[in-house]
Amino acid sequence: MKNDLENSEWMNEAPHLAGLSVKHPFSIPEGYFEGLPSDIHEAIFLDGLKTDSPTSGFKTPEGYFDSLSTKIQAEVVGYTVPQDYFQQLQQKIAAKTTNEKVAKTIRLWHSKALKYASAACFVLISGLGVYFYQNNNHPPMLSADAATEQMLFDIDENTIIDHIQANSLSQEHPSVPEADLENYILSNYSQNDIASDL
Repeated sequence: MKNDLENSEWMNEAPHLAGLSVKHPFSIPEGYFEGLPSDIHEAIFLDGLKTDSPTSGFKTPEGYFDSLSTKIQAEVVGYTVPQDYFQQLQQKIAAKTTNEKVAKTIRLWHSKALKYASAACFVLISGLGVYFYQNNNHPPMLSADAATEQMLFDIDENTIIDHIQANSLSQEHPSVPEADLENYILSNYSQNDIASDL
């Protein structure tokens, strides 16, 4: 009874916490108990190796740390800076940067004749460009024969059939073979002549 009273008190004070599901926060990895005996045997074996060989395997020679500082100083002595190096360094840098070579100026126009010749070339090229531009912008004129031939090609076949039927034209059967007639027409008449007769 006392336990229930204590539970209800903290539930009233922390309703969010009381609303959380009750589950254990720790989880055991899958297969933990199956691999536990082999893990224990391996830990015991490694511990035995440590006790059998207590040294780390690395040894320092006797007096190593006593003579270390003198060895370091002896090696550092080989890396010396000349006397007044840093005071002279600024002057050397300034001397090298101020003694730059002056750039030589090359004139593009050596004479007046070159100026006038280049101006004349420019005017000539511009004039030719304008001339060709104007001539290429106008569409070419078609001759009368070419216009008539184009008109023949633009006539629809149905239009020709309608014209024949409207004028009640009938086909005559000449006594001359058709091949001879076609050869005669093609050799004596142009397409323009044929079109003008329509």
